[in-house]
Amino acid sequence: MPTPAPYRVGLDIGGTFTDLVLLHEPTGALRWHKVLTTPRDPAEGALRGLAEICDQAGARLADIGALIHATTLVTNAIIERKGARTALLTTEGFRDILEIGKEQRYDIYDLFLQFPDPLVPRRWRVEVRERVTRDGEVRVPIDLAAVREQVARLMAEGIEAIAVVFLHAYKNPAHERMVQDLIRREFPQVSISISSEVSPEIREYERACTTVCNAYVQPVMDQYVRRLEVALADGEFGGRFLLMLSSGTLAAPDVARRFPVRMLESGPAAGALVTGHLGSQAGRTDMVGFDMGGTTAKVCLIRDGRPKVASMLEVALVHRFRKGSGFPVVTPVVDMIEIGAGGGSVAQVDSIGLLRVGPQSAGADPGPACYGFGGSEATVTDACLVLGYFDPNAFLSGSMRLDPEAARAALVRAGAPIGLDAVRTAWGIYSIVCENMAQAARLYLIERGLDPRRFALMGFGGAGPATAAAVARLLGVQEVMVPPASGLASALGLLVAPLGFDFGHSMAGDLNELDWEAVERLYQEMESQGRAMLDAVGVDPHLTQSARRAEMRYAGQFHDIEVPVPERLAGDAAGTIRERFDAEYARLYNVTLPGYAVQALNWRVRVTGPAPVIDIRGSFGTVRDAARTPAAPPMAPRTAAKAPRQIYIPESGGFVEVRVYDRYRMPEGSTLAGPAIIEEAEATTLLWPGDRLTVDPQRNLVIHVGVASAVTAAAGTGVPR
Repeated sequence: MPTPAPYRVGLDIGGTFTDLVLLHEPTGALRWHKVLTTPRDPAEGALRGLAEICDQAGARLADIGALIHATTLVTNAIIERKGARTALLTTEGFRDILEIGKEQRYDIYDLFLQFPDPLVPRRWRVEVRERVTRDGEVRVPIDLAAVREQVARLMAEGIEAIAVVFLHAYKNPAHERMVQDLIRREFPQVSISISSEVSPEIREYERACTTVCNAYVQPVMDQYVRRLEVALADGEFGGRFLLMLSSGTLAAPDVARRFPVRMLESGPAAGALVTGHLGSQAGRTDMVGFDMGGTTAKVCLIRDGRPKVASMLEVALVHRFRKGSGFPVVTPVVDMIEIGAGGGSVAQVDSIGLLRVGPQSAGADPGPACYGFGGSEATVTDACLVLGYFDPNAFLSGSMRLDPEAARAALVRAGAPIGLDAVRTAWGIYSIVCENMAQAARLYLIERGLDPRRFALMGFGGAGPATAAAVARLLGVQEVMVPPASGLASALGLLVAPLGFDFGHSMAGDLNELDWEAVERLYQEMESQGRAMLDAVGVDPHLTQSARRAEMRYAGQFHDIEVPVPERLAGDAAGTIRERFDAEYARLYNVTLPGYAVQALNWRVRVTGPAPVIDIRGSFGTVRDAARTPAAPPMAPRTAAKAPRQIYIPESGGFVEVRVYDRYRMPEGSTLAGPAIIEEAEATTLLWPGDRLTVDPQRNLVIHVGVASAVTAAAGTGVPR
């Protein structure tokens, strides 16, 4: 019997950096590595980083048993309009559904309201004569000969992908499947997505948007995955290649090719998973995950050690933080929001003389001015460098030196229109970013009926630890946790994700009138599909788990709530589910409506394999050699001290000298009082005056936030004068 390959790799491609974590499974030792993302060809940077981390560990691709990958490719393709030339086949009379939308305004006072232009131009939206009623009855049979002519015309115009969205196809998919068979048989060169497979759910506009987005990125994802598979095979990789879905589960490449729209938030989903995993190991099952990378910052909520999975998200928002201004996509996704800028977000003075940060980002090419790759605009990273928070000689363990003078020059240019020098511009950028993120996070939690002060905050991502304590203070949060390998936490999260898939299907009706045997058959069919998908990637059928949920509401309401559903449904299920609905409604809104009927709309199930468990404590110490040598013994706190440096603290009158520590050399139980800097290879943690830090048994940096600091003093007052 061959020896199992000893390594697993998490590979996360972000907007600025590509992060890799290599796990040596026999010992639990970890190695991590970060390289710049290559925006023109993300696979190039990913493959280079993979080769480098294997070389550092003395490993070969053949030694890797599983490569788990997350990417921003799908999101970027939609936002940047770099997907395939896509057509839409839809029921006669519904050609303009993508532009009509829901006829709702996300801002009733904006006279110049904008929505994103449809991904399919009108000339490629084709009406098909067919009709199915809401009960699934075929009212008008489909004319396949006419469809053949229509598709032939589209192909002559260079169409690469086709989305098929017929009215009520979630109830009766026969017409969509007939068109799919026709196209696959006679036009095999074109990709096809049908709504009854991509999103078999009620609500026509959302279903159409989801299917179009899937078709639009399908050829892009197919080409990308194939390139990676070929490159890995050439390197003698024989393990499992898996991709992270937005729901926080892993899937095989074929699933990602069929449903690429399910990868819109694959990287951030991994960050949510690691928040729950590491938080639970540290005894904190309720946390707020704060992920600030190179391009954006996101917040997610962890309850009972798990992130909540929502059924929909928006992509390509015209206004970055305005719900309703983008494409609604119905797909399982970890519930999170984008709350602000990343390290590469650009600062500039707007038309009314206010300093703004983002949403534009310098990305990896050209990157912040201090990277020295041709960037000239001031970014958050440039600000942190000039303020002394980042060491120009310690970035990425010194492998990439930052240029303070280029950063200073960029900040001078940014602040000149309002008379600010480099330092005041830098502090303005930092304080604005922290205030904006705290405000958005506060709203996110309050909308869910939660008090931010009751939660601990986990800060990670390349820029997260440098701002986490400041954001926590503005939120009133008293405890911040910065995990080991904080700069690559999302890549680490890939290693704790379970294999699995989420299914959803509409079957609407009053609870007291539903055919519960039909609902049970629907659940069993979805669970059977899930087990088959897991079996195809080697998961023991006896280890699979199913979690059933349903979306329902009181009759006449517009919004749904999600309710857990029993493992088996019988004819008397209505009473049990009604009790669960009333209990969840009361928890959310502190009221129930006993006399009102309850309607169910969508039935969902998640089928998963066992989730891996990793403990990274043994890898702490000499991290770069962790895969080949035991972790270094704990060192005395004084040994962790590095050369002190000047950082900007306005409440102390400007620049003051603070202590700097090497995180890798801080043993369990170490304590520090702020102000101080704690450095690791991929991130920097900043302690403010009044903060106290402890290294816990899991080697997390636990910050007890002080009452006041420069950040709270500056909040609401703009840039200090």
